[in-house]
This record gives sequence, C-alpha cells and structure tokens, in this order.
Amino acid sequence: MLEDKTKRGLEIKETSIDENLKVKADKGMIHDMDGIGHWVPIRWYFSKDSYDLSAVLIHANAMEKKYIELRELTCPQDDD
Repeated sequence: MLEDKTKRGLEIKETSIDENLKVKADKGMIHDMDGIGHWVPIRWYFSKDSYDLSAVLIHANAMEKKYIELRELTCPQDDD
C-alpha cells in the first residue's frame, strides 16, 4: 500500500481503479475554487504478485518529487 499523507483526513468516498497507475485505490473528493469536485487518490494498493518494493518506490519517489517542487514553488526559501 502507498499512501499520500498530504490527503490525511480526507474521507474515502470510493474504491476503484486509479486511471494513471491502474491499481485499486481509495479516493476522496476535493472541490476547487469554483465548487467543482475532483476525485483524488488517497492510497493505492499494489498487489505483491505484480509489484515488488522497488516498483512501488518509483511511484512513491515521483510523488515526493512532485510535492517538493510544489513546496519550493509556493514557499521558496530565502538564502539571506
């Protein structure tokens, strides 16, 4: 199982196949500023028969990289 900790507290509304990773995922609903709802994955269930730890780590590292880039964009560090 791979969990996106930035979504903790988000209520699970459905479990279905993630469109990107093609594995079972728990999803919640978030709403944008216009009130439009978007399904977002909270955690993914990778079958041990099909995925080993190194394959799951690829997805975990990509998620971590995305959040680091977002944090640097929205909260840049001052070098002074």
